[in-house]
Amino acid sequence: MDIVQELQVLRAELIREVDEKIGRMIERIREAQGEMQSVEASTEQEYESVYPLALESGVFKGKRPTAVLFADGRREPTPTWKRVFEVILKRCNSDGAKHQALMELRGRVMGRNRTLLDSRKGEMRSPVQIDRMLYAETHYDTETLLRILTTRILDAVQYDYSGIRIAVKGD
Repeated sequence: MDIVQELQVLRAELIREVDEKIGRMIERIREAQGEMQSVEASTEQEYESVYPLALESGVFKGKRPTAVLFADGRREPTPTWKRVFEVILKRCNSDGAKHQALMELRGRVMGRNRTLLDSRKGEMRSPVQIDRMLYAETHYDTETLLRILTTRILDAVQYDYSGIRIAVKGD
């Protein structure tokens, strides 16, 4: 074998060795990052309490929401009760039959002074848009907002919310 061939063989060996070492280092870094992310996620969730949405709405009074947990395992971050209301109602609206039922409910669900579900913002103080031509009033305290969501809207359209849970910041 001449010297040029020996150098090419040496080059190929060195490249393979360097490639393997760098590959192993990348794997260790990825594993460490995955462990850090799972520690961060578990630390965040360690400080949460989780309650079913179907509980009496007074249970949530004075608590701060962190996420809505759906029965299919999906976790939706929700820093406010208004956002909890919006996420759940949008999930309900994503079902075709429930969407139609919500559209038929517009203008028929009334609060003391304002319509709770309507096709336009109109007189609402704090409307949230659920869909095109579908707005909901959210200017209420936690207990009232959740009672409106469950008993006045979701029950009216026969949406099963028994698998929905709310994560709140721990004490």
